[in-house]
Amino acid sequence: MSWSSLTGQTKAAVIFAILGFVVSFSTTNTSSINGVYSCSYMNFGALIFGVLALIAGGIGLAGARDLSDTKGLNMGLCAVALLIGALHIGRGLGMVGGPCG
Repeated sequence: MSWSSLTGQTKAAVIFAILGFVVSFSTTNTSSINGVYSCSYMNFGALIFGVLALIAGGIGLAGARDLSDTKGLNMGLCAVALLIGALHIGRGLGMVGGPCG
């Protein structure tokens, strides 16, 4: 298993999935009206890299079907990138983690 045995789509999916944990551009809005507390949170870094990881992972998963030697490795990493991309989208929309939870 080496970096050179991965397809370009798989490499992109892995990089986008990792960057979703590293890059953060977030906004938090809180308010209280008549004792009713409201909070909204968005992390645009996680959202953008989550979508990119989903796209690259999906394309990589479809392209890895035609490989012979490294099919399992590429498909596995793309599937993990898809799951992490979905997690990042949830984080980006404030549904997973975040200060409003």
